[in-house]
Formats: sequence, structure tokens, C-alpha cells
Amino acid sequence: MNVFKPGFWTTTMTLNEEHVDLDDVWRKLGIRGKYQLVQAGLLLLTLLPEAIQLIVVVFIGYRPSYQCANVSSTDVLPYTGQYSNTSVDISYHECRVDLAFNDTNTTILSLTPCPAGYTYSLEKDRTFVTEVIHINAYVQYDLVCGGAERAELSQTLLIVGQMVGAAILPQCSDRFGRKPILVCSNIALLVAGLGGCFLPTFTGFAIMRFIIGIFQQGLAMVMPAMMLELFPAEVRYMVEVASLTTWTSSMVVVTPVAYFLKDVSWRYLYLVLTLTSAFSIFGYWIYNESVRWLLANGKTEEAKKILRKAAKMNNVDEKQIMDIVDKVIAVELNAKEGDDIDEKTNMMPEEPINDKRTKNKLPKYTIFTLFKKRRIAMVTTIMIIVWTVDSLTYYGLILSSASLPVNRYLSFFLLTIAEYPVVLFEFTLMNRIGRKRFSIMFHAIAAISLLAGTVANYFSDMPGANIAIMIFFFLGKLGITGSFSCLFLFTPEIYPTNLRTIGMGLPSAAGRIGGMLAPFAGPLAEQVKWAPGAIFGGLCVIVTLVLPLLPETMGHELPTQGRGP
Repeated sequence: MNVFKPGFWTTTMTLNEEHVDLDDVWRKLGIRGKYQLVQAGLLLLTLLPEAIQLIVVVFIGYRPSYQCANVSSTDVLPYTGQYSNTSVDISYHECRVDLAFNDTNTTILSLTPCPAGYTYSLEKDRTFVTEVIHINAYVQYDLVCGGAERAELSQTLLIVGQMVGAAILPQCSDRFGRKPILVCSNIALLVAGLGGCFLPTFTGFAIMRFIIGIFQQGLAMVMPAMMLELFPAEVRYMVEVASLTTWTSSMVVVTPVAYFLKDVSWRYLYLVLTLTSAFSIFGYWIYNESVRWLLANGKTEEAKKILRKAAKMNNVDEKQIMDIVDKVIAVELNAKEGDDIDEKTNMMPEEPINDKRTKNKLPKYTIFTLFKKRRIAMVTTIMIIVWTVDSLTYYGLILSSASLPVNRYLSFFLLTIAEYPVVLFEFTLMNRIGRKRFSIMFHAIAAISLLAGTVANYFSDMPGANIAIMIFFFLGKLGITGSFSCLFLFTPEIYPTNLRTIGMGLPSAAGRIGGMLAPFAGPLAEQVKWAPGAIFGGLCVIVTLVLPLLPETMGHELPTQGRGP
């Protein structure tokens, strides 16, 4: 049974028997007002560099087929001295060279690492795995065989950076404002991306990837909150529809760019893709602070200034907007104080959002605030579980998809366009059946498809099994995409303004653990090919069973701020 009531965060604000809330401001400005659409469009632009920096390693860190380079007589002379009167047969492998000496008895010596380096199916400057550069002397990285773990280090550091960013930047956003964190994070992606392009050493590149991971989470956590705070309850689901469309399109567009630049150095490809963040240098002037955050933190005049600008852009009477804002503020100032949720109404009492006497007494929220009360601690714990499972499954399916019978550009392209149907489902269903039911449904689709794929894998020798595996694979990808995407709307809707990005940041940080485990899906599949699908499917079943304990947020005003969960 659901232990929460739908409005457990929200205070109903009544003035002279008239219901008033901040959503009414946006309704009066026009749900599709020019101001909101412009700001939303600019916010959606941040998804392009955010997505690119996450997936670019698929192309610039690609490990092509390789083997040891041909050895010369000088390379093998130290090993052939005692067999100088015999012929030598040389065979080349990925990480060793075998020498077979034909005398009375055949003797085999394996030379490892490869004495003369490696040869690749690509030119050596096409990925950082194979790159050769010169720093004072000839340097060849060859991040294969014994050095393969260094190639994986860059992606591991990115995920570690995401954990750090998700743990720190949301708190900064809730305390210092959405805009500063958004703008600084976007600029940091540009600077760190350029550093990764031009720094000559792999160590420098890996450090830049760690920095990118930190600030990628600044965008990932703040942008959804700012988008949601621009619109009233009835159209908030469209925020996630637009975000998923932009996210998928950002990944889709990378494929042709990478394909057309496949004959140049990886550094040029990375530079072109990194420059998608160039607009960030204008971020201070093009983005406005969240009105909800300003009001929740006593910055009323700044909020009114932005709303006057919005009224002018939308050709709406400014006085009518200010009247609504004043009513909301008046109700908040007269709201009854309390330190806990009212057990009868299950609602959270609000803090005053404007008054010089209380301006400096606003509570300071941290991650620990999420665990002070049993109910919100339960919500947060469930969200941590769901984010971890979804991150593991989503990225695990991507990273274990190399077995598709097409080349790497086409396979990646097909995997990304497979997410487009989810956009249609979100548009038609999310505001009809609710966030909770939508998430349950798509987790169930993922669970059933992946478990069915596991069974098909077990009988892979039977006719038609491979076709069935492909069908279940894409259905599983569709299901986990829908459920993962829903989290970016569902999670911030649950928490009040001053806890919103913290409440989203902690589960997202925990989700990075799933991201760190995802690369092991490929090696596990090589040992036990049915195991990844069974693990992913089983975890999705567990999530499907715990999701009913969460509150439904559809149709409810975004909670402004509470005295504390």
C-alpha cells in the first residue's frame, strides 16, 4: 500500500477562499509563452555537450583489432643464438610473438610484450588507444594488452567525477542558485574538453575526463530542475519529452560526424564535438535564475524583475502577474509554522519566502536532511535503488552491444534511434497514467524482455534464436530508456525547491555505482553469456515491486519549500 498521499509535500494556499500558487504565475504568462519557450530552448542546448562528453569515448577510445608488429632479425637475435643452425618460424598474436625452432625437437618461445610494437586495423592517430606522439623522444602509448587498463581508466575517472559532481554541485545549486552552477558547469565542459584535445599526455587527458565528469553532473542535475520550475503542473511532462528528444538527437548526430571525420586524428573529432559547448561563454547573459528558487530564498525583488521581463516578452499585463506573486507571498507569510508533517493532512508546512526579518533564517539543507524523517528517507532510499539499477542496465546494454552483426557506426546509430519510440510513449502516456505507473510499466517491459532474452540466449543454437535475442535486446533497451528517462522528471517533482537538486543529486551519485559496474557486462557475457540479461532483468523486477511505495506527482504543484522532511 502506498504510504504517501499525493500532496504530502504541498501546502494548499488559500487567500479569501481563492486557491493561489506559483503555477498560476506561469499560467497567466501563458503555458507556451515566448519567455518560457526561449529559456527552455536555451536550457535544452546544454544537453548536446552533456551527451557528447559522455559518449564520445565510444569513438575516440575505440580499440581496433591489432596484433604484434613484424619483428626483425635484431629483435629475435638474443633468442636464436643457441639455435643459429636451425630455421625459425614466427607467428604473430595480439599480445605475443611465438618463435618455433625446427631442430630435433620443436622449441617454442613466446616474446611478450611485442618486441616491435603493434599494428592496428586503423591509422595510429585515429583513437587515443593507438596514438603515437612525440615528447622529446618517440612515445607510443599502445593502450592494449598490458596497457589496456589505462584506456579504461579515462572512462572510470569520468564516472568517479560524476559521483563527486552529483554529491557536491546539487547542494551548491540549492544554496547559491541554479544559474551560477549551470553556467559554470557548461564553461567547465568547454575548457576541460579543449584540454583533452590539446594536452599531449594520456595522464592529462584522463584528468580532463575526471573534471568533465564532475561538471557534466552540474548540467545533468540543474537543467531538469530549471526546466520544471518554468512550467505549471499540467505541462511538466512535456519537459521530459523535450529533454529525451534532444538527448537522443544529440547522440544520433554524433554518429555521422564521427563517420565523416573517421579519416582524421581523434583530436580533431574531439575538438569539433567539444566546440558544441562554445555558446556557454554567453551563459551569464542568456540564462535567467529560477523564479521559484528566488522566491523560496527570499529574493523577491530579483524574482519580480525576471517576471516583469517575462510579462513584457509574452505581452501580458505586468500588474496581473505582480498581483498573483503578492498573493502567494502574503499566504506564505501567514502560513502556520510547524516542525513536522501534519499527520492528518500529510502535508508539509511552508517557510515564509519573503520577509527581511526571516530572510537570513532560512534553513540550510544538506544530504543528511533527506534522512532525518522516516518517510522521506524511504523515498530517498527507493530512489537510490532505482537510479542504480537503471544506470547499470542502461549503460550495461550499450556496452555489451558490440556483438551486433553490423559495424560500430551503424550499431551505435541503431541503438540510439531505438530510443525515439519512448518519446512518443512519454508524450501520449505520461500525463495520462502518471509518473509512477509509467515507470512501473517500463521497468516491467525491461524486466520481461531481458529475462526472455536470457532464455533465448540459453537456446541460442536453435533456429531463429538470434532473431529473438535481437528483438528482446531492443525491447529491453526501449524499456530501460523509458524508465530511466522518467526518473529525470519524477525525482525532482518529489522534492521541494531547496531540496530539489540535492534530492536528485544523491540518487544520481549512487547511480554512478551502476555505471562503474556496467563495463563488466561485456567480460561477464564472454564467460556466461546469459548472466548479464538475467542480472539486469532480475534487478528490474525488484524495482518494479518497490516503485508502488512512491508518491504520484502528476497534477500537483511543484512543492516550494518545507521546514524539513
